[in-house]
Amino acid sequence: MLNRMHQLVRLYDEKRINRRELLGALMLVAGAAAPAVSEASQEKPPLPGGNLTGAPAPKDALFRGRTINHVTVNVNDIDESRRFYQELLGASVLLDGRPAAPRAWFDLRIGDTFVAVMRSKTVGIDHFAVGLDPWPGAERALAMVKERFPKSEPTANANPLSKAAEVRSVLLKDPNGITVQLGSPRYQL
Repeated sequence: MLNRMHQLVRLYDEKRINRRELLGALMLVAGAAAPAVSEASQEKPPLPGGNLTGAPAPKDALFRGRTINHVTVNVNDIDESRRFYQELLGASVLLDGRPAAPRAWFDLRIGDTFVAVMRSKTVGIDHFAVGLDPWPGAERALAMVKERFPKSEPTANANPLSKAAEVRSVLLKDPNGITVQLGSPRYQL
C-alpha cells in the first residue's frame, strides 16, 4: 500500500495528476480494506519474476503494521474539501474539530478508516497513521520506539475530542522528516 502511495506522490510531483486527483487516489488506497495477515502467509517465498508480494516481513521489525488507519491532509478550504470527499467517496463526518481547535479540521470516515482534513496555509499530506496489530499501547510503543529509533523524536499523542475507545497513539519522524503515527487499527474508530 505504501508503494502505491509513493507512486501517486511521484505522479503528482511529475505533474501527471493534479492535487485533487492525488488526494482522491490516496484516500482510495488508504480506504481499501486490508486483509488480516496470518503468520503462515508471511512465510511465503517471493513470487517468481521479482515480485515481492507475499514476501516475509523482516524478522527484526519492531511492530507489525496491519492497516493504514488514516491520512491527514492540509487544505486551504476545509468545507470545500469535506464536500469533495463526501461526494467523491461517500465519506461521513466522524469528528468535527472546527469548534474546539485553533486549526479547524474534520475526520471523515471511509469504511474502516478515515481521512482527516485540516485547514492550513501549506497544502499537502500532514502525516499518515499505521494501525499496529497487536497494539502494545501508547506508553509501551513509545518506549519501544525511543529505544530502537531515538532520533525519530517520538512523542505520545491523544485526541481528547474523540469518543472512541482508542485515542492514544505515538507520533514520530521518519529519516526524511515525514510524520508517522502509530496506533491501534481501531484508533479513533
